[in-house]
Amino acid sequence: MLFVLVAASGAPSDPSTEALCGLTALHAAELAHFGEKDRYALQPATVGFLPIPCADGTRPSAPDSQSVGGCRFLFTVLEAGSGDPDAPLELEARGMTPDTQDLRFRMKGRNGFVTRAASNARVAPTDCEAWVREADPLHRYHALVMRYECRGGPYAPEHPCAEALTGLANLAREGVGVARMEYAAHPTARELYPLSPPTPLMHLCGVADTPQQRRQVADTLARQGRLLDAVLSPDCRNEGLRAGLPRLLRDGACPGPRCLELMTLARRAQVAERLTVLESRASPLAWWLWNQPAAVQRDFLSQAAELSSERTDALLQLREGRSPGLHVLTTPPLTRLETAWLDRALLEHRALSLFVDLLGELQRRAPASDAAFRAWTATVPCHQLDDAYALSLSTERLRAIARTQPRCTETTVQVLSRYLAKLPPADVIDVLKPLTPAQLRTLHLNLDLADPARAEALFDWVMEREPDLLDGLTATPGVVAKLLAPDHADRLGGREAVLDLLLGLKPVPGIRVLPEALKVAAQAALQGAPLPAHVGAIASDRRLSLAEKQTLLAHVLRSPDPRVQAAAAGGLATEPDAVIPATAARACVAEVQTSRECRASRAEVLAPSPREPNGPRDEKRSEDCPLACAGVELDDDRMKRLIESAAEAPPPRFDVPAFPR
Repeated sequence: MLFVLVAASGAPSDPSTEALCGLTALHAAELAHFGEKDRYALQPATVGFLPIPCADGTRPSAPDSQSVGGCRFLFTVLEAGSGDPDAPLELEARGMTPDTQDLRFRMKGRNGFVTRAASNARVAPTDCEAWVREADPLHRYHALVMRYECRGGPYAPEHPCAEALTGLANLAREGVGVARMEYAAHPTARELYPLSPPTPLMHLCGVADTPQQRRQVADTLARQGRLLDAVLSPDCRNEGLRAGLPRLLRDGACPGPRCLELMTLARRAQVAERLTVLESRASPLAWWLWNQPAAVQRDFLSQAAELSSERTDALLQLREGRSPGLHVLTTPPLTRLETAWLDRALLEHRALSLFVDLLGELQRRAPASDAAFRAWTATVPCHQLDDAYALSLSTERLRAIARTQPRCTETTVQVLSRYLAKLPPADVIDVLKPLTPAQLRTLHLNLDLADPARAEALFDWVMEREPDLLDGLTATPGVVAKLLAPDHADRLGGREAVLDLLLGLKPVPGIRVLPEALKVAAQAALQGAPLPAHVGAIASDRRLSLAEKQTLLAHVLRSPDPRVQAAAAGGLATEPDAVIPATAARACVAEVQTSRECRASRAEVLAPSPREPNGPRDEKRSEDCPLACAGVELDDDRMKRLIESAAEAPPPRFDVPAFPR
């Protein structure tokens, strides 16, 4: 809220009216401020209170920010409280001219009234609206401007702003000081309602002239050498800039001392010649800008050239001889100005040649040499290795990236991970030589060892470098044969351990065994004196057909070892159509009965200990009871099948789990 009081020559005869109306206005402003901020303000300017000076524009000087001068009085906030609605507030108006120097008025409190400071006598209110109309020669002007703003033009004769500006010009012509000050400060009054002929600057930058007239004025000012100052004047509107800037830019004002200001204004006014300068004068612009202060360089690149902050930072890094990230200068393509800047950077800093060569490849100008790529990987900061993704990476370049692993451990692995699955196995082995076993484990999913052909080609290398890479490998018959070879089997805990792995008895590492490879593993497991666990795994494996199982287990079912027979019978019992010899079936049924009896005898719950009657009950453990039929799960249907094959009565039942797992 802005409270404006005015005083002028010919003011009312009673000078105290200015004091009374001023205090009333200041008091109202303070109350409004308190309503918003819950406090009064010590500075009148904070609440928007500003008395207008005398008719000649002068006002009494204020000793500090708590006071402000009007015409004949100085208004001061003596005390301003906060928080409580009854917080203290005291205002004063003190006469400052010979006819008012003995006058002093005060106003206190939220619901205060004006009193004389000397006697504390209350002063009767006055009609301030009438006083303002009488004292303020710009009263009508202020009212219209408050409603219609009146900062542009031109206006039709019937428009209220035409009335306001005409009245202002007339008062200024009559010599009224406040009117002349307001007229001089108004952005369009001097052009629309001139007291003297409009200047060329007004014609160029004002509101009245047509584009053709402005261009003619711009040509005249250019011949006089005054166009630059006119365009750079603070009041020059966009219409004037569009007439004057093209002439300045065509005449070579940029590059030059005021180039940044001109190009920034050209961007604001959307002058097309700005782009022409950036393209056609890129080289001289770059050389001029290179020698400017860093702040000017940044402002020009970001404002005049409209480059992103990331792009601007990259160019300034080149100015210092440092290589930015390649990706920053790749998309969008370099402008002519950026290319000229890059040429200057290379001229000043020859060490940037590696960066420029690689950037040229990204910009599809010419491929960089492998030597340049190797030198770049050896010196670039680790986080910038990611820029290699955008380049064409041959095996030779991938070797160079792999050699960065001592200093860029994580980034090296991240970059290589995208390309390993597409590399031939021989190149994979070659590229990954520098990597540590830990890094290789990180890449195991990227090696694509699930592909049977790659698994066979890389198997020996996996066993040599890091056997943990077997996790996820697909085992072909060739891989199984190699796994069972003594040199590889010993690294994995021996032949039995390898068979455990291939037959699914050991879950880690998770090798995927192809059906034809499983038959090779089964044949190897069943040679000599097979282990019951291996026999049971083969007999119950769903990846083998019943015919394959019967063929593989034919001699096992007739083995002199009843444990092996039982394991084979238990596994085959999972197949409804399996042919199980009676001796093998009886061996499995006998093991089931023995296991049941053991578990039943161990199921007795012991009484609480006499020493600890409230202690926990102990149960005899049954885990050490022998497994039946190599641990194959046997439900009622499978047990029935075994009993029928054994041609004997079922074993007795017990109140315990019938089939141990």
